[in-house]
Amino acid sequence: MPRSLAKPIAPIALAGATLGLAANPAQALTQFAGYYAPANWTQSIQGDGFINTGGAPASIILSSANDNDEGFSINQNTDFTIAAPLAGTVSFDWAYSNNEDGPFYDPFGYLLNGGFTQLTDNGGGQVQSGSASFSVLAGDVFGFRQNSFDSCCGRASTTISNFNAPAAPGPLPLLGACAAFGWSRQLRRRIGTSGSERPAA
Repeated sequence: MPRSLAKPIAPIALAGATLGLAANPAQALTQFAGYYAPANWTQSIQGDGFINTGGAPASIILSSANDNDEGFSINQNTDFTIAAPLAGTVSFDWAYSNNEDGPFYDPFGYLLNGGFTQLTDNGGGQVQSGSASFSVLAGDVFGFRQNSFDSCCGRASTTISNFNAPAAPGPLPLLGACAAFGWSRQLRRRIGTSGSERPAA
């Protein structure tokens, strides 16, 4: 390769790699930041449940209600939801703990357009953990739910971490696109100039 072409090709390769990230933004861990910053989510809390976003962007914690001394089944939810800006895959890790008699009364899971998918095992231990993923379309409302079946006798809490979801590319990929365009024009000019040269007769 001519030395005169080496310099312009290197930046184009770098910009191309940046554009690759733009084409598949879900490869980058979104966490609870940017579009998915806690302030952009909807919190729907029944009873005295609560959501702790102090660990964001790395994690958030959902805690179930515990305000029913009589122990009646009142089925209260602590929900944290948002609309997907693009189609793609949502994935996350979860770590659950329960200080009641068992996890049956305080299940945790994810929400998709109002439907609840339970992740905790009713017959499992008071401490559980796992990973989950599911697909969304643009506009789907998804999120997390910490339920309390009886709102009595102790809370359950679930920490959600390693959260990843489809999001639009940020300014860095767009900068890469501009760099690629500029350097490609310069390369074409140099190639055109060198191609028009003829050895002297």
